[in-house]
Amino acid sequence: MTALRTSHGFSAAALAICLAGMTSTLQAQPDFGDNTSRWANDDECDDPRFEGEGAADTLLEADNGHDANDCRKLFAAGKITLRAPTPGGIDFGGDANVSRGRLQKGDATLESGEYADHYTFAGTPGRHAVIDLRSGDFDPYVFVRAPSGEQFDNDDFEGDGSRSLLALDLAEGGEYRVTVTSYSVGENGTYTLSIDVGQNAGLTAHLDRRGTLDSSDETLTTGEYVDTYEFAGTPGQSVAIDLRSSAFDTYLILRDPAGEQIENDDADDDVGHSYIETDLAEAGTYEVLVTSYETGERGAYQLKVSPATARTPGAPSGRDLTTLTVGNPANGNLDAGDPTFETGGEYHDLYVFDGAEGDTVRVELSSADFDTYLGLVTPSGEEIANDDFEGATDRSIIDLTLPETGRYRVQATSYSAAETGRYRLALAARAADVPVEQRGEGRIYGLFAGISAYQPPNTPLLYTAEDATRIRDALVSGGGMRATDAYTFVDGEATVSNVTAAIRTIAGRMGPEDTFVMFYSGHGGQTRRSDGPAPTDPDSLDETLALYDGDISDDELGSLFDEIDDGTVLLWLDSCYSGGFAKDIVSAPGRMGIFSSEEDVTSNVADKFRAGGYLSLFLDEAIAQGLADENGDRAITAIELSQYLHERYRSDVKSTRAADVVRTEMTLGYQHLVVDRGSIGAYDVLFQR
Repeated sequence: MTALRTSHGFSAAALAICLAGMTSTLQAQPDFGDNTSRWANDDECDDPRFEGEGAADTLLEADNGHDANDCRKLFAAGKITLRAPTPGGIDFGGDANVSRGRLQKGDATLESGEYADHYTFAGTPGRHAVIDLRSGDFDPYVFVRAPSGEQFDNDDFEGDGSRSLLALDLAEGGEYRVTVTSYSVGENGTYTLSIDVGQNAGLTAHLDRRGTLDSSDETLTTGEYVDTYEFAGTPGQSVAIDLRSSAFDTYLILRDPAGEQIENDDADDDVGHSYIETDLAEAGTYEVLVTSYETGERGAYQLKVSPATARTPGAPSGRDLTTLTVGNPANGNLDAGDPTFETGGEYHDLYVFDGAEGDTVRVELSSADFDTYLGLVTPSGEEIANDDFEGATDRSIIDLTLPETGRYRVQATSYSAAETGRYRLALAARAADVPVEQRGEGRIYGLFAGISAYQPPNTPLLYTAEDATRIRDALVSGGGMRATDAYTFVDGEATVSNVTAAIRTIAGRMGPEDTFVMFYSGHGGQTRRSDGPAPTDPDSLDETLALYDGDISDDELGSLFDEIDDGTVLLWLDSCYSGGFAKDIVSAPGRMGIFSSEEDVTSNVADKFRAGGYLSLFLDEAIAQGLADENGDRAITAIELSQYLHERYRSDVKSTRAADVVRTEMTLGYQHLVVDRGSIGAYDVLFQR
């Protein structure tokens, strides 16, 4: 049992509960915790402290205290009860000790000002330790200091702002110190800390099996024979799974304790070889499914499961085949490490989705870096491809009514050999023969500009060119815009003349029911006005957008927008000082603006999420994935879009620590979203899905 001590944040009674594994002082109304479980609010209790008819079939240690709404309701209804106490707490097959605590005023603080609680555990060389911190009240941050003084830390585990996790192979013996704190100063609230010191470093299970797929085996829902193997894993462990057969086209699936799975078809384009290498994220039993690509395939195979090691030249390099799902676009990268086609030498990535006969789908590949080429292979082997959709070299689309039920392969590649760069691949479900349109008779026109490859004196930016195509694709797939109504300018195409001409062209086409969306991602600036203060610029500063060959000011953009006499105008700017455009643009009727920061504050780069700016990332989620459609009516209103963006900024845009303060020429401040709905009503529909 891991020994835990705390120096802050607990009453004596609460500490007794934590150290006893919540066994002897449970009350009639237990502490249900928060709702940070991925399965929260699904009408089942996923907290492993409870049992009964209302409890989920699969219970994970990580969900201890993190499904409060479901468990509280089911506990009150008598459908679950607390598990009987066992020495050392609930047995999950490891040495985990789970404690609940609270960051609060009166706790010790770090030098940078955040509240902190401290724990210790005894470490032994060769053991594997997992420190898992979760909170629904604040953005958790965990530190571990080894006996020698070496320090390890984690903020957002796999991008989750409610969870921090460290998995360490202990190299020294002695006392390890764990610090529970928050990302930002002043954050407080309850948390759950799990410390699990296992017996061995790395993966404990090694499998080396020879087997046979035959007609006596179980089958998948799509009909393929399948054999299933299991092994125990903990977060942070790395595993390599290797499947080979000379008798059939292998297909490999790894399913985690929560039921999520990753898949691989052909490693290194070898149909008899499938390979998965991954880091485990959950504690519990993992399933390895050995199956075939085609229904009815049989024969002998060899399966190996082992700890992942450093790759050697010639080792399998096949990227795990990714499952595409409707509404969840995949962002990928073609690079020199990808497999190539034998005939032409083009790099390619492989994806898969399961479809039913008669379903109508759209598969769309877009890139600002290379000439896209999209391939699709049906379950029976028919090949369908698209190069330039409607003449656009940066976009390939396949619209298809599925001819059969089964697994479809998607190939994301380039038109020419050795092309590399970032891309976006999306799967959308569409009603057969029904065109996607905006509400009523109106059309949506879009101008999308993004610049990464700036010329001096402007410095290059990451992902901002991709932001433009990201938002264009979001409006096509989830906002009702026709692809032919989009004007897209990236890098050298995003000139002052091109942008100006596009706005004037759209102005000439706009009708009373139409909508114009302008999106920009790139550098923003400020320049002092020669004639001093103005009603739209009382600070005597003009805000500017840095296009490829020159700047366009808020006054100049406002004059261009004044040429639009009809319809609705939406301006979305993901750039520094962008809030300064609000007074110049949104004051006229029928206009709404969304800006990544206030007029005297810079905007952060969202490279953590492979996006140029947070606004583009969150707009994509809101529209392409429909996450802003709060009431599920397939329409996104002004208030729904505003609220979704505000919530995402609060949870993920972090510029509140002293080290992250954004400095400008004249002021000191933090990045906040600016939404000005102008005359647009809160419940006016902006987009229909």
